[in-house]
Amino acid sequence: MRLEERRFAGEIVFRTGKVIPFDDVGCLAIAVVAANGSAIHSLWASDYLEPDSLVSVERLVFVQTGTVRTPMSYGIVAVRPGPGAASLARQFGTRGMSWADLKAWAGAAPK
Repeated sequence: MRLEERRFAGEIVFRTGKVIPFDDVGCLAIAVVAANGSAIHSLWASDYLEPDSLVSVERLVFVQTGTVRTPMSYGIVAVRPGPGAASLARQFGTRGMSWADLKAWAGAAPK
Protein backbone atom coordinates (compact mmCIF):
# COMPACT_ATOMS: atom_id res chain seq x y z
CA MET A 1 0.00 0.00 0.00
CA ARG A 2 1.28 3.45 -0.86
CA LEU A 3 0.65 5.93 1.93
CA GLU A 4 -0.32 9.30 0.51
CA GLU A 5 -0.14 11.25 3.76
CA ARG A 6 2.23 9.92 6.39
CA ARG A 7 0.69 12.09 9.15
CA PHE A 8 -2.40 9.85 9.28
CA ALA A 9 -0.60 6.49 9.01
CA GLY A 10 -0.42 3.52 11.31
CA GLU A 11 0.68 -0.11 11.17
CA ILE A 12 0.24 -3.48 12.78
CA VAL A 13 3.33 -5.64 13.29
CA PHE A 14 2.48 -9.32 13.75
CA ARG A 15 4.59 -11.82 15.70
CA THR A 16 5.52 -13.42 12.37
CA GLY A 17 7.15 -10.15 11.29
CA LYS A 18 4.44 -9.32 8.78
CA VAL A 19 3.58 -5.61 8.72
CA ILE A 20 0.26 -4.20 7.56
CA PRO A 21 0.22 -0.44 6.94
CA PHE A 22 -2.88 1.72 7.23
CA ASP A 23 -3.40 5.18 5.77
CA ASP A 24 -5.88 6.17 8.52
CA VAL A 25 -5.64 5.46 12.27
CA GLY A 26 -9.39 4.86 12.33
CA CYS A 27 -8.84 1.87 10.03
CA LEU A 28 -5.96 0.69 12.22
CA ALA A 29 -8.19 0.68 15.31
CA ILE A 30 -11.02 -1.12 13.52
CA ALA A 31 -8.60 -3.77 12.21
CA VAL A 32 -7.16 -4.32 15.69
CA VAL A 33 -10.63 -4.79 17.19
CA ALA A 34 -11.52 -7.22 14.37
CA ALA A 35 -8.28 -9.18 14.92
CA ASN A 36 -9.12 -9.48 18.62
CA GLY A 37 -5.42 -9.26 19.52
CA SER A 38 -4.50 -12.43 17.66
CA ALA A 39 -0.79 -12.64 16.93
CA ILE A 40 -0.23 -8.87 17.16
CA HIS A 41 3.26 -7.95 18.28
CA SER A 42 3.01 -4.14 18.22
CA LEU A 43 0.97 -1.19 16.97
CA TRP A 44 2.34 2.08 15.63
CA ALA A 45 1.02 5.41 14.34
CA SER A 46 2.43 8.66 13.02
CA ASP A 47 2.30 11.80 15.12
CA TYR A 48 0.12 14.21 13.13
CA LEU A 49 2.30 17.15 14.19
CA GLU A 50 5.64 15.34 13.62
CA PRO A 51 4.95 12.58 11.06
CA ASP A 52 8.56 11.60 10.34
CA SER A 53 8.52 8.58 12.64
CA LEU A 54 6.13 6.00 14.04
CA VAL A 55 5.26 5.98 17.74
CA SER A 56 3.73 3.17 19.80
CA VAL A 57 -0.03 3.74 19.98
CA GLU A 58 0.18 3.40 23.77
CA ARG A 59 2.26 6.59 23.83
CA LEU A 60 -0.15 8.69 21.74
CA VAL A 61 -3.35 10.66 22.23
CA PHE A 62 -6.03 10.43 19.54
CA VAL A 63 -8.12 13.44 18.61
CA GLN A 64 -11.32 13.11 16.58
CA THR A 65 -11.43 16.35 14.68
CA GLY A 66 -14.55 16.31 12.57
CA THR A 67 -12.91 18.72 10.14
CA VAL A 68 -9.51 17.25 9.20
CA ARG A 69 -10.00 15.08 6.13
CA THR A 70 -8.18 11.83 6.74
CA PRO A 71 -7.77 9.30 3.89
CA MET A 72 -10.71 7.12 4.98
CA SER A 73 -12.72 10.01 6.47
CA TYR A 74 -12.59 8.95 10.14
CA GLY A 75 -11.16 12.37 11.05
CA ILE A 76 -8.92 11.01 13.81
CA VAL A 77 -5.33 12.15 14.27
CA ALA A 78 -2.67 10.81 16.63
CA VAL A 79 -0.33 13.11 18.58
CA ARG A 80 2.12 12.78 21.42
CA PRO A 81 0.66 13.91 24.76
CA GLY A 82 1.43 17.45 25.83
CA PRO A 83 0.79 20.99 24.67
CA GLY A 84 0.32 20.01 21.00
CA ALA A 85 -2.37 17.45 21.84
CA ALA A 86 -4.12 19.85 24.20
CA SER A 87 -4.02 22.61 21.61
CA LEU A 88 -5.49 20.35 18.90
CA ALA A 89 -8.25 19.15 21.21
CA ARG A 90 -9.16 22.76 22.04
CA GLN A 91 -8.99 23.77 18.38
CA PHE A 92 -11.43 21.03 17.40
CA GLY A 93 -13.62 21.34 20.49
CA THR A 94 -13.04 17.78 21.61
CA ARG A 95 -10.92 15.82 24.04
CA GLY A 96 -8.03 13.49 23.46
CA MET A 97 -8.66 9.75 23.58
CA SER A 98 -6.34 7.03 24.81
CA TRP A 99 -5.66 3.94 22.67
CA ALA A 100 -8.19 2.06 24.85
CA ASP A 101 -10.78 4.78 24.15
CA LEU A 102 -10.06 4.58 20.42
CA LYS A 103 -10.49 0.79 20.44
CA ALA A 104 -13.83 1.22 22.21
CA TRP A 105 -14.83 3.73 19.52
CA ALA A 106 -13.68 1.28 16.83
CA GLY A 107 -15.82 -1.49 18.30
CA ALA A 108 -18.88 0.71 17.83
CA ALA A 109 -17.83 2.43 14.58
CA PRO A 110 -19.58 1.71 11.29
CA LYS A 111 -17.39 -0.59 9.19
